[in-house]
Amino acid sequence: MSTIQLPTDLSDRYASLADRLDGFDEPEDLAAYVLESTAAEIERGSGTDAGGDSADDDVVEDRLEQLGYLEK
Repeated sequence: MSTIQLPTDLSDRYASLADRLDGFDEPEDLAAYVLESTAAEIERGSGTDAGGDSADDDVVEDRLEQLGYLEK
């Protein structure tokens, strides 16, 4: 298993969210869930549409921005 180093501000946000959400004992658990869910969403969107759907791409990019992984 690989380790991902989160920036301090993002790590603090995940710690706060993990405390508020049921099912996440540690911020790392929440981060792993978010990454897995995002990867699954991207994979589902790319299964039959080789060109990609720009609307779906926008949704994913917006979500990644909300989570702090992208900046516009």
